[in-house]
Amino acid sequence: MTILSRDVLQHILPGTTHIIERGGKDAYVYLARDGTGHMLLDTGEARTGRWRLLDDGYTTQWDGGQAGDWMLDACDEGLFYRSRDGRQRLKMRGILFGNPQNPPR
Repeated sequence: MTILSRDVLQHILPGTTHIIERGGKDAYVYLARDGTGHMLLDTGEARTGRWRLLDDGYTTQWDGGQAGDWMLDACDEGLFYRSRDGRQRLKMRGILFGNPQNPPR
């Protein structure tokens, strides 16, 4: 397990969309450079909110009250989102530059 640090995250988080596998389907998380975030879940639900880079991950606060505290874990199987509390581990299926999925804002 290798948790990516701020030195790496500052290049792969701001201004990108992460494709995350949830229950066999894709969800999209766009982390804008201005600290806003947009998410389109595999259920079709869209969320907006704020995100902030940390030394070993990032945290989100969505407008509906949901929050996330994530680290990115690089291992032999690929890159995974790992919740700081260890309850969730989601495979990252790709990184897109910009916001091509354009979740509602």
